Amino acid sequence: WECDDYKYGAEYFGLSIGHSCEEIRNASSHLKDGEYWIALKKSGSLLKVYCDMTTDGGGWLLVSNVVVGNLSLLQFSEESSYHEISKCHNKSLLLTTDAMKELRTQLSFTQLRFHCRKNKGRTFHLTTAGNSSGEAVVQYFSGQTDANPKACGSFVRMNDDNSKLAADCNQWGDKQWGYPFKGKRRNLFVARVHGKYRWFLKGSSRWECDDLINNDTEHFGLSTGDFWRVFVR
Repeated sequence: WECDDYKYGAEYFGLSIGHSCEEIRNASSHLKDGEYWIALKKSGSLLKVYCDMTTDGGGWLLVSNVVVGNLSLLQFSEESSYHEISKCHNKSLLLTTDAMKELRTQLSFTQLRFHCRKNKGRTFHLTTAGNSSGEAVVQYFSGQTDANPKACGSFVRMNDDNSKLAADCNQWGDKQWGYPFKGKRRNLFVARVHGKYRWFLKGSSRWECDDLINNDTEHFGLSTGDFWRVFVR
């Protein structure tokens, strides 16, 4: 799965370029996952992005994409500009909290989708709920609040989610999303069950998806194609 599997601009279908993946999806049916052009509302500039047009009704914009390629060279970049999402086809990257905050002023997205998978392990895949609890999660990961949002009632599991992490929100650390720090790197540490499972990326040493690197915990080795992705809609 690569960001340049398909290259489509909205004009290919005789449509005006949309302001978001969701707007393009709403204007035409049967669109494929791939690259599209969106016109940012605030700046008016065009940005080539990757849109998931099939999952959960489609219209999802890929904003962070970390994929395991060379097992001997595990790396990704943390980007402070949302414009870097146009490069997801040739580099592994995560947007910082500040970049997410600025992106929200341009797109006014209302949902997040978190999706990680280890081929030797399990899949963690959920979207934020369309309620005030879900909005609190969006605000937290977009840097609009420092308050860690409550987990239960804030998300919906996707059909392919088989994670132990998403199975019991009451077991999440402090029953909340994230980790109790106020920094600009919140997409690194999304969720955790203390001492058991978590979504955590740290340099080349810790790439965790519904597991934990520890002597007495469940941990799955990495393999080519494992990924950690964040979408907005």
